[in-house]
Amino acid sequence: MTHHEGVTTDHVEYASKDPAATRRFLEKALGFHFDVMENMGGYGMRSDKVERGSGTGVRGIEKGESPTTIAYLTVKNIEDALKAAEKEGARVLVPKTEIPGMGWSAVVHAPGDVPIGLFQGP
Repeated sequence: MTHHEGVTTDHVEYASKDPAATRRFLEKALGFHFDVMENMGGYGMRSDKVERGSGTGVRGIEKGESPTTIAYLTVKNIEDALKAAEKEGARVLVPKTEIPGMGWSAVVHAPGDVPIGLFQGP
């Protein structure tokens, strides 16, 4: 199997200086609804039902990070994907991190100064 088989963009995340304001904007301007998960640092996960498209999350920026949008690619094995990314010149920004009950995520900085998220389900 080649690397691209089975890789999909399933989640888009907005890293915001003011996540509550960003969530309010998306709710009022586009009709989104977010559940805020306090056990995940106040991460807002879109919870309204949609027929198609990816999941959406809003979080605060990390220290030293600028506001950005990150698309998360679902991969079969996050550790293999991280190794392949580093081999091709990416820098790991956020190492493999467990998302309780959902799986694991990581973020790499790909060549061209592009943040790309990786996600592996349970």
